[in-house]
Amino acid sequence: MLKKRTWIFIAAGAVFLIALSILICAAAINSKTIKVAFYGIDKNAESAIKEQIDKMKFGRVRYYDLDEDSELPKKVQKKYSILIANNSFALNSRAKNFIPINENILEALPISIRKATSYGQAHYALPLLLDHFEIAYYQITEKELGLARPKTYGELLRYLEALKGKIEIPFVCAGLNDTELFGFVSAMAELLYGAEDYAKAVAVLRESSNMNKENLPEAIAQVLDEIKAMQERGLIFPKWTNTSESDIKYFMRERKIGSVAMLLSKRRDIEYNLVRYYESDSFPKYDARADHGIVAPQVVAVLLKDKSEAALLLGNLVSPEIQESLSNESFLAPVASRAEAFDRQADDIRFWAASCVAGPLNSIEQECETTKERRHILAQKIRAYLER
Repeated sequence: MLKKRTWIFIAAGAVFLIALSILICAAAINSKTIKVAFYGIDKNAESAIKEQIDKMKFGRVRYYDLDEDSELPKKVQKKYSILIANNSFALNSRAKNFIPINENILEALPISIRKATSYGQAHYALPLLLDHFEIAYYQITEKELGLARPKTYGELLRYLEALKGKIEIPFVCAGLNDTELFGFVSAMAELLYGAEDYAKAVAVLRESSNMNKENLPEAIAQVLDEIKAMQERGLIFPKWTNTSESDIKYFMRERKIGSVAMLLSKRRDIEYNLVRYYESDSFPKYDARADHGIVAPQVVAVLLKDKSEAALLLGNLVSPEIQESLSNESFLAPVASRAEAFDRQADDIRFWAASCVAGPLNSIEQECETTKERRHILAQKIRAYLER
């Protein structure tokens, strides 16, 4: 007969072996689990991406929502397999920590769109969807006055001058919304400077903001001075920096707006019976000789772990069929060359991004600040400059 103490040791050993087996099995399952983290992207886009990933049936996939009001965690690559986020300087600055995207996957995208995530000879992220800061023109007034769509900045100013006296608000933007404010200032800066000098101006603004300097850098101040000049000429609604998205809808309902600057994603929030009379176009350019891009915030995927399953998942996300579904469900523009787009606006954005030399560019919002609080402080500084 075995002694009681011996039985206890045997039982304890058995429990230990069972626990160890469970831990080993859990570790094996965990190592095969694709962990997808979402950070700060539009909820429609997030839902669309999750739905398409689930349809791929990759086995065990877990989703995580990171706090968009805080900075992206410094060691995000240690916890997750894939990060889905808006393209930004914060991602670009960590490019060396990410797994480069396979060039074969990127072949599904037009060359100019690939530039959005280039890092040396490699790419730190895979573009998935495009938003865009556009000008939407009220077609009824445009046709009544026989106006041609502006192709240059000079033509835009003359277009808005022609609207004065014929419609209450020649041009407006929902500048009370920080994202819309940044989008408009960014589009104006790119319009005036071209892509290369726009990037330099934004870099100076980023450095100035990081150092908490009170005054805005000269390159950005010059852009704001141009906007102020438009305000003084009565081309822009004088209270546009305090105009909300609800105000825009009201102005549209009352047929008061001749043209409006807005993100495509914000356009989607407006009732069709109001927005259908507004035709979208990209911002015209001041100097056609400079290389230009379009201000088009991008949803991108970052490969954080060198797992074949995760890389394969990313490759599927830019297949024509899944890109079409992503566009249809998010209402944004696809990036794959051969994918069908949700509508003509989304298809136009992909064409503009693909056809301009510099491709899609981030706005000041993605390039300068890392938290919602700090973005709002910068937006308030811009509003104060424009209102004085």
